[in-house]
Amino acid sequence: MENLDEAVLKQWIEESLATGSHVLAAGYQGQTLVYEGEHNHVVIKTPHGKGLARRFHKKMLRHEYAVYQQLGDFDGAPTCYGLIDNQYLVLEYVDGRTIRTKRPLDEDEFHRKLFSHIRTMHARNVAHMDLKRKDNLLVRGNEMPCILDFGAAVIKKKGFHPFNQYRFRLGKQFDYNAWIKHKYHNRMRDISMFDRKYYKPTWVELIAGTIKGLYAD
Repeated sequence: MENLDEAVLKQWIEESLATGSHVLAAGYQGQTLVYEGEHNHVVIKTPHGKGLARRFHKKMLRHEYAVYQQLGDFDGAPTCYGLIDNQYLVLEYVDGRTIRTKRPLDEDEFHRKLFSHIRTMHARNVAHMDLKRKDNLLVRGNEMPCILDFGAAVIKKKGFHPFNQYRFRLGKQFDYNAWIKHKYHNRMRDISMFDRKYYKPTWVELIAGTIKGLYAD
């Protein structure tokens, strides 16, 4: 962040939370604020709640910060500028709209680039786990994809960590399955022969689909 003091930004964050101003979005985990200065345009993810709930949400933000550190220089997501006071996650403001509200003009190129981002993530030992949510995929101003919200992501650990490594493998498949569903608009019969090898519904998704079907009936 250029010419932006952390102490000044922390004060701005706490004043904004106290007055309910500069809110970009709000969810069960906390509020996302947007700060726009002369040289900086950032969003700040903040924790919500009190007591144990707040401790949990702060832990989630620390985990997300660790994911951004693991990814390093990665153009498929917003730049991470740091974690202020061990609880306020500061990210680049990315101008764009989610695929829930805007489809890319060139779908083939968008999904080709998204696939490349997913492969890069996995090579850096990160699985997103929640790419199926349309709100987690942004169409940038240049029509390229930007991946949001790494709160549920898994970082693969080194050494003998069988449960973590199982979750990572599962998460990788979640990511590929989500990519296929977005690319083909859930029309599974249209999957090309080349792409078919990437689509392997997991037991978690099969059970979730069965439960969803029961409620739909």
